[in-house]
Amino acid sequence: MNEAGRRVKMLQAAIVLAIVFNVLAAIVLVRARPIAFTLFMFLAQPLFAAALVLLAIAVLTELKTKRLP
Repeated sequence: MNEAGRRVKMLQAAIVLAIVFNVLAAIVLVRARPIAFTLFMFLAQPLFAAALVLLAIAVLTELKTKRLP
């Protein structure tokens, strides 16, 4: 797989992780049950952090390959 394919896969993974985060956040927003809140705190927030890291890596590698100042 080439470099562009890896960046696309990282962006797709970041999008999926952000969607899972949003679904769990909506569940907590609609129905604040203890189990839903616990899942949100221990599962959704690290997923969102991982999505942000993947997004940052993809953007930085894209900027590096384009040689933008």
